[in-house]
Amino acid sequence: MSAAVIVLVLVAITFVLSVGIVAGLDVYAAVILGLIVAFGAMSLAIARRSRSGAIGPALCSKCDGIVSPNAPYCKHCGARLGSELLRDRRDDR
Repeated sequence: MSAAVIVLVLVAITFVLSVGIVAGLDVYAAVILGLIVAFGAMSLAIARRSRSGAIGPALCSKCDGIVSPNAPYCKHCGARLGSELLRDRRDDR
């Protein structure tokens, strides 16, 4: 996610909160507002983790197939995977 998307989510959360506070909240509106804010916060957390490289697939060093970093075996060639057998996809860019 780009910085523009993060800024857009922050602006949207601020807008929703300000409209909710100005309009006055009943119980149902407060619950919906809480869900919207929670979704925005979750999307920001995912954006930060994806930008840091903590989330994402890896490549099998034997067949170059895309696999999960936590997978015990490559689903393409069946090779046993370990941290030393996985390559990060960003290394190929």
